[in-house]
Amino acid sequence: MPKKVFELANEIGVSSIDMVEKLKSAGLNVRNHMVTLSDDEVKKALEVYEPSKEAKKKTTKKKVTKKKVAKKTVVKKVVKKAAAPSKPVEEPKVEEKPAAEVAPETSEKKVEEPKVEEEQVESKPAPKTVVRKKKPTIRKAAAKAEETSSETLPDKMDEIEKKEVFKEKMHTFTPVYVPDEKEKEEERAKAQKAAASRPSSPQTPPDLDADKNKKDSKKRMGDLAAMVSKKGAVGKTKDITNIRAEEEMKLATNIIGRQVYTPVKRKKVFTGSTKQTEITEVKKSKRVVNIHNAVTALDLSNKLSVKFEKLRNDALEQNLLLKEDDYLGVELANELAAMYDYRVENKAFDEEEVLKSEVKAPKSDLPLRNPIITVMGHVDHGKTTLLDYIRDAKVTAGEAGGITQHIGAYSVPVGETTLTFLDTPGHAAFASMRQRGANVTDVVILVVAADDGVMPQTKESIKFAKNAKCPIIVAINKMDKEGANPERIKQELTEFELVPEDWGGDTMFVPISALKGEGVDDLLESVKLQSEMMELRESPKGKAEGIIIESKVETGRGPVATVLVQKGTLKKGDAIVCDEFYGRARSLTDHSGKDVKSAGPSIPVQILGLNGVPAPGETLNVAKNEREAKKVAENRADERKKLESVEAPKVNSLEDFFSSAPSDTGEKKILNLVIRADVQGSYEAIKDALLGLGNDEVGVSIVTGGVGAITDNDVVMATNSSGILIGFNMRPMTSARRLAEQNGIEVRTYSIIYELINDITLALEGMLEPESIEKYIGRAEVRDTFNIPKVGTIAGTAVIDGKIERGCNIRLLRDGKIIYDGKLSTLKRFKDEVKEVANGYECGMALEGFNDIKNNDLIEAYILEQKQRKLDADSRTL
Repeated sequence: MPKKVFELANEIGVSSIDMVEKLKSAGLNVRNHMVTLSDDEVKKALEVYEPSKEAKKKTTKKKVTKKKVAKKTVVKKVVKKAAAPSKPVEEPKVEEKPAAEVAPETSEKKVEEPKVEEEQVESKPAPKTVVRKKKPTIRKAAAKAEETSSETLPDKMDEIEKKEVFKEKMHTFTPVYVPDEKEKEEERAKAQKAAASRPSSPQTPPDLDADKNKKDSKKRMGDLAAMVSKKGAVGKTKDITNIRAEEEMKLATNIIGRQVYTPVKRKKVFTGSTKQTEITEVKKSKRVVNIHNAVTALDLSNKLSVKFEKLRNDALEQNLLLKEDDYLGVELANELAAMYDYRVENKAFDEEEVLKSEVKAPKSDLPLRNPIITVMGHVDHGKTTLLDYIRDAKVTAGEAGGITQHIGAYSVPVGETTLTFLDTPGHAAFASMRQRGANVTDVVILVVAADDGVMPQTKESIKFAKNAKCPIIVAINKMDKEGANPERIKQELTEFELVPEDWGGDTMFVPISALKGEGVDDLLESVKLQSEMMELRESPKGKAEGIIIESKVETGRGPVATVLVQKGTLKKGDAIVCDEFYGRARSLTDHSGKDVKSAGPSIPVQILGLNGVPAPGETLNVAKNEREAKKVAENRADERKKLESVEAPKVNSLEDFFSSAPSDTGEKKILNLVIRADVQGSYEAIKDALLGLGNDEVGVSIVTGGVGAITDNDVVMATNSSGILIGFNMRPMTSARRLAEQNGIEVRTYSIIYELINDITLALEGMLEPESIEKYIGRAEVRDTFNIPKVGTIAGTAVIDGKIERGCNIRLLRDGKIIYDGKLSTLKRFKDEVKEVANGYECGMALEGFNDIKNNDLIEAYILEQKQRKLDADSRTL
């Protein structure tokens, strides 16, 4: 049967390479081990190897090695002599273990049985059991010879392996071959030669007493480390368990002959009885919950160490439905805490207790105070001119554009009485200033121009005065002008329940000419009479309290605030607090610039010493000392932060939802602004006016602003937000201007407020999407159609109205219904492209992306014109 070379080599038991070489030398044509041999070539190859096989059998009979036979019952013959070898026994071939040394196959094997030190009993043959000692040992003669000889470390490891293998394989009853001393010596010599040829294998260390130099010590330590770490250095068996590896590590010796031992810490086993953790209860004195005026239900449950679900269920039993964000007052929180043996204490800072005045006296016993008069009216109706004449100061000349843009407070002596006048702006943007003026005043002088009549700001001033419940005295100004009609003014004001006294009403009407001073004295007498009827009284004793009329930052002076004292007496050096700012009144100055030591009720003064610029309308109080003033200011700042941290309420109404939803045109465009003004009141007025501009598509956002010059920080804020810098009566610093030029930021300065508002309005209108307006240009009728390959349908038309222009928009009508609305792609006349076709002429037209054209269809031509949109009148302040 033909065979391949490697198959024949496997049958004979030789390598394929050797067989290829021998077959080539024998004259066979063999290129490699994959060549197929015929039957004759196979016989010849067998003849080549037949003599070598017979020689191999003769030589192998003399060599005997130990052989392990698995799962075979053996009957032990025990004798008392020292080393009596047993008779040769023939055994069948068995599969060898991995750790056993493999020798050439022999027909006969000699098995030498181990000797036992103690008295041994000869066992009888049994089918599956053998009686033997649990601890077999080596013969005494062999043991004594090994103790006297100089044993090497690998020999010890071999003995360890033999013992372990013997223990592990005891249940298999494998016969153990014990070689004699001569064969042991031969095996040791072979092992030493093999170890010397392998540098990575462990070497036998020399005698420890004979060699003590440092170099040999390092070498021995290296050998020991290699022996322990290498897998093959432990023993010949590959199947090594973790327990055996630990025992071999313990029996390995180091360079000084001591055992290498890896200590293992024993785990402590707890045998005592388990104890339950004792729950400690809070003392009654410590079962207190501190809150500040109010607390949410969720926070209260956390403070009580109770789950909110339990608190809610317990409260529901008391007919109280709670939500997590519900605010609870001190009393209600105390009732809920009492269910869990807690009590609630209010630890809120009491400002009234710190700032309260100690003077308490009946109103009738208090002295009279000066009346506070506020002049209100429409812009350019002569309010400031009236005050100029009263105090002989031309204030209007110093105002930009001839209009008042700051609130002014003046104390003017009129006869024996001193009147305090507040001049409010009449411009539309200063509604908040007029409202603050009406809230702090006693009498309102409403100035109306006789030649102009009642205007929007006049109506607004009337509303503010009525809300503040202040009496109104109407001054009909500009009586010296032609066309002055005071009767028309009286008639118009009756619509607002201001009826003149000569008409049977209770409102004083005084015709005056502020420019010439005519009727001014009568007006002042009317004010004095009205104030006397009101019996204005206030105590000058106790802690002062006032209201901020205006505030600003001045170079070299810092924050400056104009304060109108309402009660008590403000003294120089008092500790003051206003909103979140505090300080000490370092200086008091009246409206003329003179320093004063104190200011009583109804006296306006400028103060220095606050650490910030408070907003107009805020209340100023005097504290006991600066430490308490700081405490009040910090408490107010904390309260403000808490309010800011609260999320904004959700949209509740349908109108709010529509206003908050994004518009159909896309995201809202925002114009970012950084504003700096000279005084706080002007900044607030500009801010309110600009935030009122815009619609659903565009709007204004104030990134930052305040009082003071334009600084580098303002430029950086404008750069980051891609905004514009606005200065109202303020100029940028040199470094800020240079930085703005480098970053390409526009800096615009204004001194008149309506110019500022107009420019911002125009900018917002430019941000609006232009409006497309359709313009009809002509109409044509389809007379015939032509289908052209790769082009489409061409309509032969006649212009019946207007004209048709190339590139215009087209609307195709069929029976009055719009079939197509798109672009005109082609317009030709006699195969030539034309720009337009006039009425009465014929032309050919192709519609863009549309071919369903029929006879008698009408083609309407139109164009879309872009028109700049304007902001609605409702979204503009002016």
